[in-house]
Amino acid sequence: MELQSEELANDITQVALIGALDLAGTEEIGLKLNVLAGSRKRLLMDMTGLTFLSSMGIRSLITVAKTVTRRGGKVVLLKPIAAVEKVLVTTGCDSMMPIHHDQGAALAEFAV
Repeated sequence: MELQSEELANDITQVALIGALDLAGTEEIGLKLNVLAGSRKRLLMDMTGLTFLSSMGIRSLITVAKTVTRRGGKVVLLKPIAAVEKVLVTTGCDSMMPIHHDQGAALAEFAV
């Protein structure tokens, strides 16, 4: 599992998740992800490279969303593959982290 981050305009941090967010993947990127959640208010999670999402991965994403939201911020998910999106929607994660397949729409979500 790999995590890459880059700063975008308007204090938005784009975080690319690459690989499988399972138990091992969560352990690999957990610290970096938690640091970002604790220090940023606008996280755009690019899920284009996320190939698998387990219950531990869901837990990790929910923890990030709750941390950011408590601080007055927002987490937006971008371009998950169909299998990952199905898990996110089935578990209700999309109610706390909106899902978009267009980067422009995802960035616009932060203005709301």
